[in-house]
Parts: sequence; C-alpha cells; structure tokens
Amino acid sequence: MALDIFEGKGFNGATLAVAVLALLVAGVAAYFAREALFPPKRRITIHVLTPVRLLTGARVGLEDVEVSRRGRVLPDPHVITILIRNTGRHAVASEQFDQGRPLTIDLQSPIEALLNPAGGQAPSGVVVEGTSVCFGPELVRRKQEIPIQVLASEWGDPEITLTEHLVDTECRVQLGGFEQPRVTRRAEAVATASASVGVTVSIIALVNDLLN
Repeated sequence: MALDIFEGKGFNGATLAVAVLALLVAGVAAYFAREALFPPKRRITIHVLTPVRLLTGARVGLEDVEVSRRGRVLPDPHVITILIRNTGRHAVASEQFDQGRPLTIDLQSPIEALLNPAGGQAPSGVVVEGTSVCFGPELVRRKQEIPIQVLASEWGDPEITLTEHLVDTECRVQLGGFEQPRVTRRAEAVATASASVGVTVSIIALVNDLLN
C-alpha cells in the first residue's frame, strides 16, 4: 500500500504537484534575480540619510552654545543629506518630468536653508519650499548621484513623503543607509536548483506516462 503512490494515477498526481511547486519556486527566484541583474530602464532612488544633530543634549560646559540664523535661534538644528541616484539602465531626461513638475520630498520639518555639499556647490534644479525639497526638471545621467544637503530647524523623526510625476520612470525612497543591489551566489544557486528540480520531476512524470 505504501508504494501505491508511485504507481499509476497516484504517481502522476504526486509528480505533477511537485513539478508545479518547483516551477513556482523557480519562477519567484528567477524574478528576484532578474530584478537585481536587470533593473528597470529608468529608475530614480532617493536616499534620505540619517540626519546629523548639530547640538547634542550632553554638552557639559557648553550650555550657552546655540545655533541661530538671521537672528533667530534654531531649537534643535539638524543637517539632512539626500542622495538622488539614477539606479536604472538609462538616463532620466528632463522630458520625463511630466509637465515640468519636480520631484517633491516632504521632510515634514521646517527647512531653514539649502547647504553647499563639501567641496562643491548646491546642485542645480533644487529648490527649498517650507518643509519640502523640490528637484527638477533636470537631466539625471546613468549611475549619476546628486547630493543635496539642507539645514532643518528641528527634527522629530517624521514620516517622509514623496510626490512625483515622472513618465516611464520608477521612483522610490529609502531611509538610512543603502546597499548596491546585487545577486548573491545563494540566490543564483536557489534559482538554478529549483529550475532543475522542476524539469527533472516533469521528465519523470512524462516517462512514467509513456511506460503506462
């Protein structure tokens, strides 16, 4: 009785179920491998790095130190760095900004000034409005990285929102650190093994059908 599953219709049903499951796993693995190896033709990734606080709470002996701008003391000043990176396969032209509307990154914190990154000037196409940083329309070349730094009067770990009107371009926001997308050897091995299992089981089922 225990061997009945390997005979006739029982074997066919079992092998078919295993083959379908293996092919599904192989398809999922292949999808993620393709996403890492072949990103969309146009994609903008916006990295908002962890803000840097200018004055810490434990400044013993420096209680009278404060940061002010235009005669106004900033309650809890932070420097926020934003990296706009082209992580797609092609450049994002200014024409991709539908009707000339910019990318708008709302930091939900009052922005005091647009700063010049170390060793350079503030990038073109960047405007600060209230709590938002606006970028574009502007050409973003393939693999180009555009650093933006702003001074905020305070920071309460708000929920950052993005408004974009890019045509045929994927756009996403990442907070904190980031890594280059890559396919690990484990992912490649899983995809290959899953596909091999699916093909092998399908062949076994086909041979069994021919013999019965």
